[in-house]
Amino acid sequence: MLYFSRVSLKKEASLSALAPLLLGSAGVESESRHPAHHLVWYLFADGPGRQRDFLWRETISGVFLLLSSRPPRDPHGLFGIEKPKPFAPELKTGDRLIFSLRANPVVRRRDNVRGRSVKHDVVMDQLRTYAQGKRARHRLDLVRTSGLDWLKRQGDKAGFDFQVDDISVDGYSTHRVKRNTGPAMAFSTIDFEGALTVTDPKQLLTALPKGFGASKAYGCGLMLIRRA
Repeated sequence: MLYFSRVSLKKEASLSALAPLLLGSAGVESESRHPAHHLVWYLFADGPGRQRDFLWRETISGVFLLLSSRPPRDPHGLFGIEKPKPFAPELKTGDRLIFSLRANPVVRRRDNVRGRSVKHDVVMDQLRTYAQGKRARHRLDLVRTSGLDWLKRQGDKAGFDFQVDDISVDGYSTHRVKRNTGPAMAFSTIDFEGALTVTDPKQLLTALPKGFGASKAYGCGLMLIRRA
């Protein structure tokens, strides 16, 4: 069973109540100091060994959409939680869906120094093929083309297809997450919106709760869908 939930941080919650959550002491071990990350984890942290079994997206400050295998729990009353809805869409081949996805699209490249594959942001991966002085003029075009190439690969594995003209690719941004030790972690996001066609309902229903792309712990990968 999957649940779709909308939760909002209560405006009257005191800073003293929020402080331990923002500092990462809500029962979840993490290297990062990312407020939204810790707040959402708090809703599912019933033990220090709990593994993430949810996806989330912050729509506006303090408002989160969640897809989870358990309903969110808030023992201290910091959130307003709308009644979770069962998430069990009935899909068939050929269905048209409107979707929205904030993702961290990456590709893996072999790093001979490290002796393993390393994740690279898809836009920067393509920008590196241009001379330093020419990158700025190609950046916007590459956000769209590399983003769509990545989304096509996701669809091939997850049972959906789309027409390029039906997709908006926007909001390319870089985010930095402070760590307790060492340099900050950086990742990039792209916002995809548009229409897709279901090519394999079973594959898509399997892929949706797993999410798309990297940095799922930081609010990426949740594809929101509704019928066209």
